[in-house]
Amino acid sequence: MARTDVRSYESKMNIRDDIKQLKTGDRDLRKFGLLVGGVFAVFGIIVLLRHKAHYPYFLWPGAVLIAFGAILPRALKYVYLAWMSVAFVLGFVVSHLILGLFFFLVITPIGWAARLSGKDFLSLKLDRPAKSYWIPRDRKAKPAADYEKQF
Repeated sequence: MARTDVRSYESKMNIRDDIKQLKTGDRDLRKFGLLVGGVFAVFGIIVLLRHKAHYPYFLWPGAVLIAFGAILPRALKYVYLAWMSVAFVLGFVVSHLILGLFFFLVITPIGWAARLSGKDFLSLKLDRPAKSYWIPRDRKAKPAADYEKQF
């Protein structure tokens, strides 16, 4: 593996670099304030309409985010960075957790069942008397329609 390949792989796995590359211009911060604040406000209104006592915990932060997003988006820079930091960390943890669980709970039992039943999906068993492992294919010419819609 070349040196640049290692660096590019490491940078893909580094959350700190992802956070440093976030755009924090006025337009991006305004969009964040209005969108996230709007979602919080709508959720707060829904909770209010259902007569629940905890609606202010959603409605007030939503209103503050909307106000700062509309009037002074620069004030939301650190809120945005904190929000996105939590999002990156949660995304990293959840994706790896889901992939790990999928591997150990789905792929591994399939592999065990295949081994127990003698199934060789990749034809990896050694066949000493075989002259070649080449799999012959039909030499028939395919019609042009088979090449146009391959899937």
